[in-house]
Amino acid sequence: MVRIKLMGAFAHLAKARELEIKIDAPKTADEILEEVIPRYREFHDRILLINGKPARGDAIIEEGDELKVMPVLSGG
Repeated sequence: MVRIKLMGAFAHLAKARELEIKIDAPKTADEILEEVIPRYREFHDRILLINGKPARGDAIIEEGDELKVMPVLSGG
């Protein structure tokens, strides 16, 4: 299983703060997140962590990994 933790707008869009999914083969973080978060690609700025370490969307996710995604907030 892959544990996915969602924050901010991503949690709102996916209607969940945490998900667990099973993958049959390694996939990229972006591929997985596109499947579980509607409009994921509309967010150009996002922070990804895989097993607690900063990562990019093209990073490979495997069974047992934890993926956390949060939007970048800006303002003043």
